[in-house]
Formats: sequence, C-alpha cells, structure tokens
Amino acid sequence: MRRVQKILLAGGVALIVAVNAFVLAGVAWNRSGAPASALTLTQRELSLPYAFGLDGERGSIDVALLWRASMRDDNDADSGFDMRYGSGPAWLDADKLRELGFDLKDGRDAYRASREVYVVLELAGEAWQRALARAQARLDRALARGSTDKQDADALTSAQEALKYEQDKASRLFAVDAGLDAAALRQRYPDRRTHAIVAATVTPSVTVIDQKTTFGGHIGEPSVARISVPHALRGAMEGVDRTALDSGRAAFEMDVAWGRRFEPWITAVRPRRGAVAG
Repeated sequence: MRRVQKILLAGGVALIVAVNAFVLAGVAWNRSGAPASALTLTQRELSLPYAFGLDGERGSIDVALLWRASMRDDNDADSGFDMRYGSGPAWLDADKLRELGFDLKDGRDAYRASREVYVVLELAGEAWQRALARAQARLDRALARGSTDKQDADALTSAQEALKYEQDKASRLFAVDAGLDAAALRQRYPDRRTHAIVAATVTPSVTVIDQKTTFGGHIGEPSVARISVPHALRGAMEGVDRTALDSGRAAFEMDVAWGRRFEPWITAVRPRRGAVAG
C-alpha cells in the first residue's frame, strides 16, 4: 500500500511539474519577439479590483480591461458605451457577420452560434473622437433649447456632465473591427501603439420588427480580459487609492503588451498623483 501511495504521489508531483512547465513555456513563447501590440492605458481603460486599497494590503492586483463601441444609431449622443453591458457595435452587421463565417440563412437559429475571432481595439482614435462629438452635439442641442423649465434644465445639466465624463473619465478604447485573419487586420491597422488585436467571442443576434429581420452581433470579453500586475511593479501603485482616482486627484498609466498568442501582460506602471484624470 505504501509503495502504491508513493507511486501516486510521485505521479501527482510529476504531473504538476509538467503542467507548470507547459504553462511557463506558453507564456515565454507568447512574450518572445517584438510585441504584436503595445498600448499605454490609464485608469480610464483599466479597472482596479473593487477592494483595492480598502484593507491596507495590496496583495495581488489584477486590472480589468475596459473597452467600448458605438451603438447602432451613430447619431445618438449617448451611443458610446461599455461593451460589458450589452448591445453590439454599429459595424457588426449582417455583412460583417457573414465575413466572420456565420451562416445567417435561418434567422431564428443564428443567435445560437458563436465563434472566437480577432477584434481590433483602438485607443483614443476616430471612434473616441466621434463619441466626443456626439456628446458635444447633445450639449449644443440642450443649450439651443434653453432651460425654461425643470425638464430642460435637467437635460442641460445631464448633457454637461456627459461631455465632462467623456472628456475626462470614459474609456478611450473602442472595438472598431473584427476578422478571422489577424495578419490582414494588422495590415489594415498598422499602428501597434494605437490598435491592439485581441481574441474574443462574437455571437450573432436577431431582431424581427414588422416582419423585417435585422442581424447584429455581440462581442464578449477578450479571451484574457484581466491582467495581473507583476509583483515587481506593484510598488508603483503605493499611495494610489480609489477615491483619488475617481475624483481625478490621482491617475496611473500602464504599458500593456500583447504577444504571439494575443495574451496581454504589463511591462511598466507609472502613477501620477495630484493630476487631473486622463
């Protein structure tokens, strides 16, 4: 019996060692060579853990990637939004879904399918500029109406706050395209400092109104949506607290790289205290 236990124990240890070696080899291969993408993100695009700083102990720190897209009505002043909360982007229409390999012949069943594709995330580019323009247009309309009653006054205040939020706090990282060929997407978006290519799941959606069928799609979180801050870099976050970040009295930057397997890692952390967030 003891011999069997020893064999089982040795086998278990060997399996753990083999799995760890496999994982480390994958990490090393992902990070070998020049990064496929390398973006400098801030607290606008990276969310700290909910309990960060509450207990006085930093421990491990994982940041969540915050990204957005434009709703289908591109004229809507509120159409920039966080992709984690719902509807698909305007550009993810029937033609794009077919390009991604979806069979839309049977509209009733199309929503059941899903597949992993490559998604382009654009930092502080044209998509964000359009979001700023929409927020400004909303404020301009509210100013034109004036504030003769409470409803108009509330609308004006809301538009002012929305523009301020878009300018100073909202994520500037937008999903702008998707495809099956990462190399082709990189040719279309060659700047590796402003456009990251990530792996994410797309699921079609079907809407039928007045017997008219419209196809759209939802993008799930990237295959790696949370990124661990290396232990050697965690000291840079000392003194940064959530209250200061939320109020804009503190900020941070993190250099994030994506490798051969389109998996991200953090290469540098730079806190900025006493600054306006952004």
